[in-house]
Amino acid sequence: MRWLLLTWDGAGNQVPMLGLAQTLAGRGHDVTVAGYASQRDRFAGFDFRTLPKADAGYPTEPPPEGWLPALVGAVWACEAHLTDVPELLKEGSYDRVVADCLMFGALAYLQASSTPATVLVHSAPGALAPPGQPLEQMLLPAVNALREQAAQPPIDHLWDAWTPFTTLCTSIRELDPLADQVPESFTYIGPLFEQRPPSGWEAPWPQDDPRPLIIGSFSTGVAWDQRSRIQRTLDALADGHHRVLITTGETAAPSHGDAVVLPWLPHTEVLPQASAVVTHAGHGTLAAALAHGVPVVALPNPAADQPALAQRAAELGAGIALDGENASPAEIAAAVRTVIEDPSYRSAAARLGDRIGAAPGPAPAVARLERA
Repeated sequence: MRWLLLTWDGAGNQVPMLGLAQTLAGRGHDVTVAGYASQRDRFAGFDFRTLPKADAGYPTEPPPEGWLPALVGAVWACEAHLTDVPELLKEGSYDRVVADCLMFGALAYLQASSTPATVLVHSAPGALAPPGQPLEQMLLPAVNALREQAAQPPIDHLWDAWTPFTTLCTSIRELDPLADQVPESFTYIGPLFEQRPPSGWEAPWPQDDPRPLIIGSFSTGVAWDQRSRIQRTLDALADGHHRVLITTGETAAPSHGDAVVLPWLPHTEVLPQASAVVTHAGHGTLAAALAHGVPVVALPNPAADQPALAQRAAELGAGIALDGENASPAEIAAAVRTVIEDPSYRSAAARLGDRIGAAPGPAPAVARLERA
C-alpha cells in the first residue's frame, strides 16, 4: 500500500508520526511524508514532499505576534492546505492518508476526498484540545472559515473535525483528563516512539557513582523559550548530590558544574538509569519517562497540552507539577528530593509504565488500517 503522512514542524507531534512511518515501512508499505521544508532532515530516509504553498507562508523568524498566533494561519488553519493536499493526491496514487490532528485545513479537504484518511492525535485529546478551552477558542473561527471554503459544515468543537475519520490517539486513557468524554471513535493506541540507532554517547561518571541520575528534558519547539527552565533546573541541582544530564534541543545553555548539557540524546539510553525527570511535560517526554517507571517534576509551558498533562501526572501520584514560569531553583530541588525519596512516586510511575506497555502500540493500529 502507498501511504501519505501529513505533518508539520512542531515538537512532540513529529515523533509519533515518525514512529508510525517506521512501523509502516517495517511492514513493507511505501511511505511518503509531506510537510514543511524544515522537516526534511527530520524524516530522512523517507520520500519527503514539501507542501509548497503552505511552506511559502511559514515564518522564517520569530513573528512579532509570537509563534502560537502565527501557527494558526501557517499550519493549523492553513488555507494553502486546501490547495497543497489535493495537488499531492493528484501526483501520487495513495491508498491511505494519515494527517496530524491539528492540520484542520487538510482535514477539511480530506473529509470530502475519496482517499481513506486517518487522524493521528499526538497527545491525549483532553489535554491537547479540550472543548471550550483557549486553543479551541483561538482556532475555531479560522477552522470554520476554512471548512466553509471546503464546502464542509461548521463544527462546534475541534474534536468534531476528527470524528468523521478513524482517529488514533498516541496516549493512554489514564493520562487523558477527559477520557470519559472523548468520542467512542477515538482509539488510544499508546505512545509511538521513534527508533533511533545508538548515539555512541558515553557517560562521564564512574560506573560505581552512587548519586542518583536526574534527567532534564525540555521542549524542542519554537513556540517557547526554555532557557529559564533550563537554568533554574541547573541551579536547583548544582549541589553536587546528583548526576545531572540536561538535553536542550535547539536552546543554547551554559555548562554548569559537572552537569552534562547536550542538544539531544535518545531517551532509551538514559531513562533506565534515571531517578527522576525534570521536564516541560510535553506528551513525548512525559510518556517516555513513565514508560520507564521514572517519576517527573513538571515545569509546563503555559499552553498546549503541558499544564493538563503535568496536573494529570501529579493527580496520578507519578510526579509533582510546579509553576513552570516561576518555580524557583529551591522549589525544583525540593520537588526532585521528594519524588526520589518517597517511593510512592516511583510506584505510581511504574504502574503507568505498565499501562503504556500494555497499550496496543503501532503494529495493531497499522493492521487495523490495513484491514480498513
